[in-house]
Amino acid sequence: RACNGSCEISRPYQQPTDAKMTVQVTRIVENPFDSNRKKLKDFVWKDDMEPHAERRRQIMKAHPEVSKLMGVEPLSKYIAVGLVVAQFSVAVALSDQVGSLMWWLTVYFVGGTLTHSLFLGTHEIVHNLALRSNVLSKLLAIFTQLPIPIAYVIDFKAYHFEHHKLQGTEGVDTDLPMAWEGSFFSTPLRKAIYLAGILFSYTLRPLFVRPKEPTLWHLVNWACVIATHTFMYKTFGPGVLMYCFASVLISALNPCAGHFLAEHMVFYDDYETYSYYGWLNIFCWNVGYHNEHHDFPGVAWSKLPQLRVIAPEFYDNLPCHESWSAVMYNFVTMDNITPFNRVKRRPKSN
Repeated sequence: RACNGSCEISRPYQQPTDAKMTVQVTRIVENPFDSNRKKLKDFVWKDDMEPHAERRRQIMKAHPEVSKLMGVEPLSKYIAVGLVVAQFSVAVALSDQVGSLMWWLTVYFVGGTLTHSLFLGTHEIVHNLALRSNVLSKLLAIFTQLPIPIAYVIDFKAYHFEHHKLQGTEGVDTDLPMAWEGSFFSTPLRKAIYLAGILFSYTLRPLFVRPKEPTLWHLVNWACVIATHTFMYKTFGPGVLMYCFASVLISALNPCAGHFLAEHMVFYDDYETYSYYGWLNIFCWNVGYHNEHHDFPGVAWSKLPQLRVIAPEFYDNLPCHESWSAVMYNFVTMDNITPFNRVKRRPKSN
């Protein structure tokens, strides 16, 4: 059935080089939120393999031209630099207005949105889709995360690759909530707290679930972040650091934060990955095309809509979201959506 209502979609791509953020979407499942689903007391355990490798194989067999979409997007490095300049420029411009209404509004609407853009820019970069060189990609990722005053990007690269390779595997995929999170964050108030702190759980959980030995790159990451914010503090005062920290904290309540929940929570049947084709992808490097991204991690953000156009028969039957804000609202208000709504797999023995 075609989507009716206020879907955040526009006309389809006509050429592979088109730079639009959204595509025409024919949807079989109109509403991914199943109010009749029972509230889970444990995760959705599966014994099968994650779905993306097999779908990738099928798409490549049916549409070998997809291989032409893979590779570096040259614009990405310039966009990343522009985002860093923009965030620090706003922070400096408002450094003497800390705590004012204008400051808070800017922190929420501009700082929070740019924080997501920066984070998802590093996501693109660590996939080596901005630069081919692994070393240069790490350096660019560190530079791109500088307005975020917590050195996370080197750890993120390692954990994120495991998330792709072994999606849903307990103890390996650190994107998965822990059991206590599912048990505790089960009421509207507690889920609201979970949502407000989702960036902390996303960045701190891996350190407990799957700690890794620090490397020289970790030292470089922290040194660059500390040096940058020390320079900004001494040059422009504490307002810049306060703006950057506040932007990170408040970004958890920005509509763009809905992607953290929307991507892999189980909303409909036992589907474990969901795409979103709306206009917020403009700010988020098309991360809403999440089935497409997991199917082809080597396709850059700018080509994911074209992948969707080339192989619609593989995506039309998958449930997807119309609104990240709706995901956040329904997560808090619907009793049958908790952190337990995730697919987990037990590690395979060698």
